[in-house]
Amino acid sequence: MKICVVTPYFETEESWLRQCHASVRSQSVEAHHILVCDGAARAALPEFRGSHIVLQRNYQDYGNTPRLIGCAHAMAMEADAIAFLDADNWYYPGHLDGLIRFATENLLDAVSSARMLHRLDGTTMKKCPTVDGRNYIDTNCLLVMKPAFRHMIAWTLLPQDVAAVMDQFVWKHMINAGARLGFLDQPSVAYRTRHVVHYQQAGEAPPAGAVDRVDPHGAHYH
Repeated sequence: MKICVVTPYFETEESWLRQCHASVRSQSVEAHHILVCDGAARAALPEFRGSHIVLQRNYQDYGNTPRLIGCAHAMAMEADAIAFLDADNWYYPGHLDGLIRFATENLLDAVSSARMLHRLDGTTMKKCPTVDGRNYIDTNCLLVMKPAFRHMIAWTLLPQDVAAVMDQFVWKHMINAGARLGFLDQPSVAYRTRHVVHYQQAGEAPPAGAVDRVDPHGAHYH
């Protein structure tokens, strides 16, 4: 099975991007990593193995257009499954294998996992209580099987003012289209958070520069 992982990035710290890529390379199942540079300077990643697409402009839609472009590249490579991972986050070992097995055993078109919240320095906080497969899913936790690839156009169907929560729309779009979806309640994605609500949930003071959003999902993009 050919698995592709799509990662858009824009001015991300290169140490974070290296950690992101290393987590894809260290998965127990092989995956082709597709980086999509969203109109910034191309990151210097000497150890990178995969496809590196550099866009000539920044689309300013939280990586949604770059994700769709990455999906198109994966389809051209005849991928069987497409997963997503933002550049400041990383997979735990076994993440992709767990999702593929869950999707295959349950005949699913797409599957999402739980996630673990991490501080900006990478240390672990707690399992995220809001990403539960019913109220919220997270782009980083999503894997889509080939029968549902046609739904990936949904990344760019809504206007700019809701671009930050497009993953919720993509999930609901697939549900409304009759796709078979599932949630694996195992936190196998590390989500590096800068959102006040997550620190409050953990009973911690938020760090300097933390973002105070109404949206409890804490959608962001770098």
